[in-house]
Amino acid sequence: MSVMGMVDIPINSFEERFSFPIAFERVYRDYWYKFAEEKELYWLKFFLYGIEVERRDFDEVRSELKLFKDFLLKEDDIYYLPERSYILSRIKLFLEKLNEAEEIRDDLVLYIG
Repeated sequence: MSVMGMVDIPINSFEERFSFPIAFERVYRDYWYKFAEEKELYWLKFFLYGIEVERRDFDEVRSELKLFKDFLLKEDDIYYLPERSYILSRIKLFLEKLNEAEEIRDDLVLYIG
């Protein structure tokens, strides 16, 4: 299984196809969730289980993603080293998709889980 993002209630075919992978469930649990727990983050923690994210919350999600990205780029924590490149590429994709989602419609809700 994997953690991914998609439009919660799509209203057209574009929204039905709008989805993006975030991480394999094992990688998410072992790295993303671990980081979120240690840093007491809200959004990254709940993505493992699935949560709706309203457009107004995108900046908070971006902030948590940037914290994780900065940590991975600055820290030499050997625990994260095996998946660091993969996680960084997924954070980049996640941020890009949040930007795209903002352009779709003002009342857009993403389901991430």
